[in-house]
Amino acid sequence: MSRGVNVLVAGLVLTLSACSHGTGGVEPDNRRVTVEVRNQHALPIEVYALGGGSLHRLGLVHPGLDGTFYIPRNLVGGGSVRLEARPAGTGQPFRSGDLLLSPGSVVDLIIAPQLFSSTATVRS
Repeated sequence: MSRGVNVLVAGLVLTLSACSHGTGGVEPDNRRVTVEVRNQHALPIEVYALGGGSLHRLGLVHPGLDGTFYIPRNLVGGGSVRLEARPAGTGQPFRSGDLLLSPGSVVDLIIAPQLFSSTATVRS
């Protein structure tokens, strides 16, 4: 009977060690492309990412607040990405220039009081 217990214990140890090395399907934070938004505009701002022929809504940032969003992996690595900031309701959107992003990049998107003065800067 002790042989059966030894085999069972060995099997459990191997199973636990195999499970501990996986990421569980969750992408590590340092591999995602993060967009940190600071909204200094008077209206709520909707933020979008455009890349590879796709438009993806990242989220909404209210006046005077900050927001953190993640660009979907399918938009990164296949060319440039643009960010777009649209005031809720009216007005022309701010569009960043082409941003070359790689996993782990962080984009600082500052929404200025005058939307045309906004900036998007990549830090890696």
